[in-house]
Amino acid sequence: MNERMNVERGKINVTQLFFCVTGFVEGSVLLVNFAVDMTKSQTWMAVLASIAVAIPVIYSYVALATRFPGLNVIQINDIVYGPILGKLISLYYIFFFALTFSFNNRDIGELYKTFIMPDAPMIFFLAAFAVTCAYAVHKGLEPLARVSHIIVAISFTVMLLIFLLLIDIMDFSNFLPLFDVPLISFIHSVHVITAIPFCESIAFLMIFGSLDKTEKAAKYVIWGLISGGFILLNVAVRYTAVLGNTETIWTSPSFESTRLIDIGTVLTRMDLLIGAIQTILIFFKASLLLYALATSVAQILGLKSYLPILLPLTAIEVILSATVYQSPVDHAMTTQNAGIFYSTPLLYFTPAITLLIAVIRKLPKSKRRKRS
Repeated sequence: MNERMNVERGKINVTQLFFCVTGFVEGSVLLVNFAVDMTKSQTWMAVLASIAVAIPVIYSYVALATRFPGLNVIQINDIVYGPILGKLISLYYIFFFALTFSFNNRDIGELYKTFIMPDAPMIFFLAAFAVTCAYAVHKGLEPLARVSHIIVAISFTVMLLIFLLLIDIMDFSNFLPLFDVPLISFIHSVHVITAIPFCESIAFLMIFGSLDKTEKAAKYVIWGLISGGFILLNVAVRYTAVLGNTETIWTSPSFESTRLIDIGTVLTRMDLLIGAIQTILIFFKASLLLYALATSVAQILGLKSYLPILLPLTAIEVILSATVYQSPVDHAMTTQNAGIFYSTPLLYFTPAITLLIAVIRKLPKSKRRKRS
């Protein structure tokens, strides 16, 4: 396989990258629930700590990508590790992309099955959502990037509106006492939040190669991470201030807190608005994950395009989504426990080690590195 041949021909700019990263992080807003179980009223502190932990990790992703401009992580692995070991490491990335997409697909299925259409079969939601994501991926990276600012603007507006409409019933004494969570639980929560909303952006190692210029990529990615983290912080504060100690007993604190909005019987059932915006955000994140999966598989197979394998991969993902876990509780337990073991080496160490080896070996040994 020609390691220089990239399966994606489209280009995006750093401003679009900023909005893509922001929207991608916001797409994990439902998963703040996992941290609530561990840190309860201190979840907002765990979110802030996670942002601080994630920044150097994400920076290592960008540093690796900018050292090899125009290349994706599958190509980089072949250059740094050689064709055999490089492909084995690339399979680890592909495994992670596939599993993460299946989790997000199942999340949207559970959302609709539980709160919107409980009588419809789960497989209907899984297939419909996956096919919709596949359609977006079929159109290419550029169209997704072009709508990213619209998605981010809508999500910011809705989240701020919900917060303001609930502020009258918020009780900020719910945050007291501070620092009453066991240290091990706090660290566990920080790891979960760091790994899921933030470090899942490792998928952008399949996207950075499509940047037209890489000079300011790090700044835009970090600010995208912080902007998305602000929304997660907003959600964590809303859960605690509105629901108090009961936030841990609800399947979806987001829906339960929003259902309390009732202004003159005019503004009611705002939970439907939350359902709509969460659908849009998860769709955007899942589409980028499916794009990363399709392009990485096409790259490792030496294909000129990912389009021929997109539909078969989508079908496999629907089956995987239907069997990956049995219930939201099972998902939470898997993420909080098993997820630590299969994701930590890839998210925290693999890109950094690859970057270190590239620096030691003075790679890439070509004029490509001088491009921007």
